[in-house]
Amino acid sequence: MHFTIVSYTFPPSTKIGGRRWAKFSVEIKKAGHEVTVVTANDEPDYDFAKREYKNIIFKFLPRHYPAWLSGITASYLEKFLYAIAIKVLQPINKKSIFDSGRFWRKSMLHALEKIHKEKEIDILIVTGAPFSLLRYGAEFRKKHPSVYYIADFRDPWTWGDYYGFQMMKARQINFQEESECLSIKGADLVCYPTENMGNFLKKKYPSFLEKFCLLPHAFDPEKFKGIKKDVPKSGFVYGGTLYDGIAPYLQSMAAVLKANPSFNFSWDIYTGSTFPLINQIFEPDKVKVHPVLTESELFQKITNSKAYLAFFPESDKDLVSTKFFEIINTRTPIIYVGEAGELGDFITQNHLGVHILPKAIPIELPKYFNGEIPFKPGYFDVSQYSFPAVTSEFLKELSKVKNSNVTRN
Repeated sequence: MHFTIVSYTFPPSTKIGGRRWAKFSVEIKKAGHEVTVVTANDEPDYDFAKREYKNIIFKFLPRHYPAWLSGITASYLEKFLYAIAIKVLQPINKKSIFDSGRFWRKSMLHALEKIHKEKEIDILIVTGAPFSLLRYGAEFRKKHPSVYYIADFRDPWTWGDYYGFQMMKARQINFQEESECLSIKGADLVCYPTENMGNFLKKKYPSFLEKFCLLPHAFDPEKFKGIKKDVPKSGFVYGGTLYDGIAPYLQSMAAVLKANPSFNFSWDIYTGSTFPLINQIFEPDKVKVHPVLTESELFQKITNSKAYLAFFPESDKDLVSTKFFEIINTRTPIIYVGEAGELGDFITQNHLGVHILPKAIPIELPKYFNGEIPFKPGYFDVSQYSFPAVTSEFLKELSKVKNSNVTRN
């Protein structure tokens, strides 16, 4: 079969959203299918694509979306333009100015038409965000009924806290609701990475229950080759983004450490985030912030630690991301501090560590400063979440659904 995957972000870009279908595309190719990738890149690296994604065809399209519109401003002019966009353009626009795919419709549909003419598309997969791409995919599918269309929701759409939804007016929210509904109605299959998202979609769209399918995040086992596992364990570690919303949690932990200076506690944070509060509230011998590491270096640091200590905001309480499968693969216990949700349940039910509610930090967190964390290594079979395993199950499910009597639009 000929799979065509539309992912606005794709490696070598490190931006959110690229890795999911980059890895799946490789596994689909290994399974014997033809794969074409449509992605946005103003300066495509053809050598990289040819080297890293052998025998996969790429269609690079201009982004048509200025970087400054996403808040990354490099000059006073761009700061001025961003301010105008926020204060003037966003309120009067029906579409969201924060949707980087809003100017991509013509390019994307033209590219799909050309691909379909050269080699008929059997399976079209469009991943969002940008969520507008999912609507464009439904538009293409309506014109070409023989194409089997899969809409992939990487994040919550209309019920999420990201992508500028907090700033939208009623008519803008209505447009997003309409787009979400049309995208689901126009798809043959709708994928999502977490059970929580699936439960929400099933409740919101009960007439489309047969379309919904869990396609979990996955990890690449190849990245762990060379990692030394039988090493002494010391200290705590964290690697990745430091999210807005965790400041009160960190302050609560800092108060505990200040009240108990004899605690033998050390926490190394490897991040590209700027979070000045950490240096303000923690003693430098207790908490150290380091630059980002390569993945293999970070995995070794995690393997060397007594526990992976993570503080997540309430908005991420249901996000079981690839990061956690990678941590589990190092056989390192997890201490997750955050509100109750799917992530906390996942960690505790699978004996992967402990979940501490923010309000319980002063009482619960010190219990584990000695590194003795309830943990059953090997209890949870993480291999089922490797890219090869998840892709294999996905292709089996896809074959079953395609061959069933599911009514197509």
